[in-house]
Amino acid sequence: MNFTVRWHTFFDRSAPNMILRFAVMFFGLALVAASVALTRASGLGTSPISCIPAVLSFTTAWTIGTWTFVVNVLFVLIQIILLRSDFNPIQFLQIAFVFVFSAMIDFFVPFCELIPMPNYGFELFYTILGVFMTGFGIFLQVKASLITLPGEGIVLAVSKVTKIAFPKCKVAFDTSQGVIGVIISLIAMGGLFGVREGTILSALFVGVVVNLCNKLLPNFEKAVPLAGHRTLTATTLESPSNAPAPQEAPATDATPEAALEATDVSYSLERD
Repeated sequence: MNFTVRWHTFFDRSAPNMILRFAVMFFGLALVAASVALTRASGLGTSPISCIPAVLSFTTAWTIGTWTFVVNVLFVLIQIILLRSDFNPIQFLQIAFVFVFSAMIDFFVPFCELIPMPNYGFELFYTILGVFMTGFGIFLQVKASLITLPGEGIVLAVSKVTKIAFPKCKVAFDTSQGVIGVIISLIAMGGLFGVREGTILSALFVGVVVNLCNKLLPNFEKAVPLAGHRTLTATTLESPSNAPAPQEAPATDATPEAALEATDVSYSLERD
């Protein structure tokens, strides 16, 4: 038995596979957290989902990580209000994941603030780098397929209750985050801080980067065998009594690719 076969055989077992999923998930979270800290330091605006925490971190004594946690917990509470009995208790794990994510952001902020950005060219470069980091981080999170994060969970909840297509809800949600961020920034500081051209770049191109990663890394599952076990993804937002029991996915490339295509729709501004 060669190394590749032994590698896949080992991670096909439930416990090692879950450990591998967590490792990939946390690495993806770390990349996105670092990108939030980097784009905040660039001064050209963060991604739409981080606009409000970024702006509030400039106007209060609380850090961007603290505000990220507070805002995302609010998203979970809104899910509970909207879904009521249809809210699956497993989704409370969103809070645990966002707590780790928020702590990661605050960890990276001091390091990113030390990066020299003497002119607009450097600021734009690091903003674009942040977009690529976000895209690759989301790619890894989708591959890990552990749980829906609050920013996606609230959109899924709104889509479920209103019967409006998820992509349209996602565009409206991201737009609302940017608009609220702009309003807070203008009122509190008299200018744009945390919401600028970088926010638009992120909204337009993060989905493109996710899709690019999917195309450039078609054999990712062969190197990092994640498929084949139950996941706690968006389907768990459905009622436990009405939703079908999660099925074990076949160990092929079809399931991860389909998931990434769906995520690409979620993170792009294309309207059906």
